[in-house]
Amino acid sequence: MKKLILIFIAILSITAGAIAFKFSDQDLFLRITNALELFGSVFREVTLHYVDPVDPMGFVNDGTKAMLSSLDPYSEILDDSGEDDMELLSTNSYTGFGMVIGVIDDMLTVMEVYPGYSAEKNGLKPGDRICYVDTLFVLHDTTNIIRSFSRGSVGGSVKVALLRPGKSDTIRVTLTREIIRVKSLGITGMVNDSIGYISIERFSSGTKDEVKRTLALFRREHPAFSGLILDLRGNPGGLLESAVDICDLFVPMKSTVVVTKGRSTEEERVYLSQYNPQEPNIPLAILIDGESASASEVVAGAIQDLDRGIILGSRSFGKGLVQTVMSLPGSKSLKLTTARYYTPSGRCIQKLPTYSESIDNEGKEVQFKTANGRPVTSRHGIAPDTVLESPYNSQLLTMLDEEQLLFRFVSEYCANIDTLSKDWKASEKELKKLQQWLGKQDDLPLPEPYALLEKSDSIALKNGYSSAYAKQLRDIRNSSKKDMLKGLNAMKAQILRKLTLLMQARYRDTKEMIPLLFNNDYLVQKTAIILKSKQYNSLLSPR
Repeated sequence: MKKLILIFIAILSITAGAIAFKFSDQDLFLRITNALELFGSVFREVTLHYVDPVDPMGFVNDGTKAMLSSLDPYSEILDDSGEDDMELLSTNSYTGFGMVIGVIDDMLTVMEVYPGYSAEKNGLKPGDRICYVDTLFVLHDTTNIIRSFSRGSVGGSVKVALLRPGKSDTIRVTLTREIIRVKSLGITGMVNDSIGYISIERFSSGTKDEVKRTLALFRREHPAFSGLILDLRGNPGGLLESAVDICDLFVPMKSTVVVTKGRSTEEERVYLSQYNPQEPNIPLAILIDGESASASEVVAGAIQDLDRGIILGSRSFGKGLVQTVMSLPGSKSLKLTTARYYTPSGRCIQKLPTYSESIDNEGKEVQFKTANGRPVTSRHGIAPDTVLESPYNSQLLTMLDEEQLLFRFVSEYCANIDTLSKDWKASEKELKKLQQWLGKQDDLPLPEPYALLEKSDSIALKNGYSSAYAKQLRDIRNSSKKDMLKGLNAMKAQILRKLTLLMQARYRDTKEMIPLLFNNDYLVQKTAIILKSKQYNSLLSPR
């Protein structure tokens, strides 16, 4: 223990010396030295004298996490799984079994199966619960446990035991590790004779080439191609360079796409478009939502500020910070925010305040102008030129979707169905089955205003109210649950449309699903109309 503390203090001393060499400001150096001395003293006293034994490395890990969380939501210590994410973005591949795993009801659940890989070849389906991997019980573990098994040499295998909704027997399969090739693009195709559609799911090293090939395909196979929808909804970002590359395809060469500014002026960098655009004039619409972040916002912000296209949907997430990954001892790395993004007009899109903004109260909204003189604001992500929200959405339907209740229902419903015809559509039969299934769920969450009744009876008892009063609250909550289930009838069309999409997706490949998805996406259909109307130019004109 003493040897570990001496090594730790020595590292602090070396760090302080390095900082002293870098900074000439003696006051700053003194404050850093005092802070390191305090940190080292607290570490020493706690590890030596706390009432229970303290794991030194665990204590340091908790301390560094707390320190970094006080800066912003994105600075963090990365382990091997973080490096896997970087590898995926830089190489468009990773080692795995060809499936996406999530946690539903505290159980590891197969969310998606990639065609052509081991998981699909062995019959895994969305909704399957992963119970054992080899001899290890993992049902209630985190997704990291699966990643630990999927790493390793290509060709290696693991034995997996599955629980499938609607089936009583355990399913046992052997999965083989493969190189999984991941595309940046999701659905691509023609919405109609003249409007093309490209969904970008992530910005990685291969994104530009994929988009270029798709645009060339549209030009080659569809002579009437005269408008493009670039869908960035749900895209959390990726590589900054990839975002700049995408703008290269549409904006004039040497246009400013984004500027990053760090702590000092020497760290400022201007990213310019490098090539003549592949599609310099085609009417362009970018779709965004609250989950469009980082690199997605760089693209949307550049297209908007340069008036190269219109932005539709809802306001983006607001992540305007740049992270740099720095190596640390062992297998860990430090992902640290080192700069901010600024769009061509000069606005910062960061929504949440960083450490300095919390202190200095600098996070105020400021107005800027696009190339055509249109007003745009900073500090709140990217605001669309026109807010488009589907009239088919509702609070109840959103809750059912976000809580994975529709996913779970479809998994059980499809468990004993081998095929569906291509023209199959959900009917009142499926709606009634959904209502019955939801009624049996003890943990069914309630949307507003019913959510206010959650646990109201237990809270009442804890605060000294009578059991009779608690029963009244419980009865009201149960009655509200019944009212909510009846409320599904009022949105019958929306529910049946959603169930049709979810169920057909279990039996169709992506190409077969494209017409169905386009026809049921209100924003895509509305955007296609705007691109061919006078409203397009009107939205780009000064107001």
